[in-house]
Amino acid sequence: MVVLVAVRAVGGEDGTVLALLVGALPLTLLPAYVLLAVAAVVRRRALGVVTAGLVLAHVLLVAPSLGAAPLPAGVDDAPRLRVVVANLYVLNPDPQQAGRVLRALRPDVLVVPELDADGLAGLQQAGLLQDLPHTITQRESRDETVGLFSRLPLSETSTRAVGGRALPRASVDVGGVAVRLLAVHPLPPISVFEGLWRAALADLLGEARDLDGPAVIAGDFNADRDHAPFRRLLTGGRLRDAHDERGRGLARTFPASAPFLHLDHVLVHDGADARMLVRDVREFAIPGSDHLGVVADLAVLPSG
Repeated sequence: MVVLVAVRAVGGEDGTVLALLVGALPLTLLPAYVLLAVAAVVRRRALGVVTAGLVLAHVLLVAPSLGAAPLPAGVDDAPRLRVVVANLYVLNPDPQQAGRVLRALRPDVLVVPELDADGLAGLQQAGLLQDLPHTITQRESRDETVGLFSRLPLSETSTRAVGGRALPRASVDVGGVAVRLLAVHPLPPISVFEGLWRAALADLLGEARDLDGPAVIAGDFNADRDHAPFRRLLTGGRLRDAHDERGRGLARTFPASAPFLHLDHVLVHDGADARMLVRDVREFAIPGSDHLGVVADLAVLPSG
């Protein structure tokens, strides 16, 4: 546990095992509380000092995730945007059923990592794409891609290379305010892909720094807030995590059967002309997927 805290402090989560353990730090430090009680009972001062330090580190790490940001006056009347992130999983045995669940959520914007031709066909058969007619995706590709689907018309559409992957970008009009949408899916931080993972999050940081208006960056980041590149993205890009905004930063989304990592995020960015506010955020089960999905209800509050 001491090693993991040190690795987190210096951003040295190199390799698969360390990346997993550091990403799960809110859970991997929990035994420190038991050891502190044991140290008190058996009167082991050295053990008590070390475990007390670990407990303090745990409290300091999780505290920023627990306090919900107050919502300003006027948010109830502000235009709303529901953003859904759903890693479909390329081996999903029933994407049509997943599409039905997604359709019932009535998203305004849907980001679907791990989408291939079979998955796209399942979403189409579920009727989901009838509700979300505006899309950026590689409809003819058999390879894995990231789909961006919207109920609202998309403008300024493009794809951008991020860590070796082409990811969709677009803007939507929400109550007269242009909101930029950036879909995300870096490769995972396993040893063979770690360089590309770090490069992808660095690319996203550069892109976020160039934002001058309200924006939403959403998808499967393959990163948790305890990973140094993700923290740099938040602070350097002036981004806020929807879960943190509503005091739910300890939520986990992977693996779906027993989640211990928070990989799927909706991040928001304020602009000079409008603020992106998080009214609510929650997770949901996606049939056939190894990730939980995320639903974020946002509001766009024009300045002035």
